[in-house]
Amino acid sequence: MTFDLELPVEALNHEVHERMALPVCLCPWRENPYRLVSLWAMLKFDASTFVYCTANLIKYWLGLSKSATLTDEGMKQLAGSLFELQRECERHGFRSSLNQLRRIREYIDAGNVTNPGLSQLLGETVVRLEEDLQGEMFLAVASSRASYYESTEPLFGKEVADAFPSTAYDVAEAGKCYALYRSTACVFHLMRVVEIGLRVFADRFGVKSDRQNWQNIIEGIEKAVRNIGTDPATRPSNWKDQQEFFSGAATHFMFIKDAWRNYVTHGRDKSTEEEAEKILGNVRGFMQRLAIRLHE
Repeated sequence: MTFDLELPVEALNHEVHERMALPVCLCPWRENPYRLVSLWAMLKFDASTFVYCTANLIKYWLGLSKSATLTDEGMKQLAGSLFELQRECERHGFRSSLNQLRRIREYIDAGNVTNPGLSQLLGETVVRLEEDLQGEMFLAVASSRASYYESTEPLFGKEVADAFPSTAYDVAEAGKCYALYRSTACVFHLMRVVEIGLRVFADRFGVKSDRQNWQNIIEGIEKAVRNIGTDPATRPSNWKDQQEFFSGAATHFMFIKDAWRNYVTHGRDKSTEEEAEKILGNVRGFMQRLAIRLHE
């Protein structure tokens, strides 16, 4: 009784033949481990193959353990299942299962195959497959928050992305942390976003911001804003409008500092989900407003 795991496709049944015709590629979570993968994508990619092949293994494992006779057609089906499992194990990096499948091939190629011996090897394969599959861990993201984790558009909008390109990383990370209910981390990244806005704001009015605390920076900005219209020779025609806009922005920066930033920076408290949601909306709206008149 012999068979080869490298059996040509023609020898497999029609269902196996069709699935083997699919292009060989990495599973989506190995191609990009940081992308979202829906349960449907996981099932579509893996479940049919593993369920089909594992069911065949269990059928022949139990049958051989009870001294059933393996027909030529049964051998072809078993060969097809083992062949597909070998391909899938190679694709997924399931080393333990792959080693066991190679051990079965060596056992059969050596001859002297017995029902108890082959049954034992098949049973061990089922166990190893279960262990390898349990080693793949997935984190579920609520559908209501999936767009925060992975979006085709900038989370704070194109205007903010264009005006403050250096915020891209922290904006994206804030969204991911919010999607994963990591509220404190979400607020931490949001404060980094606001800090970039404050630095750009300070540069606009020639206020030193490097290695300065927020209090000094904001007070320096407020002083500069109050002086916008003091010199008739240099004040812009819309100086009152500018003064109103920038005064409001400075006041909001002070609010963010006192309400959230100091607590996060100095590790005094943890943020709740409700706080993270509120701060996320506040910072997004504030940065969108700043983008009207400020840019890096």
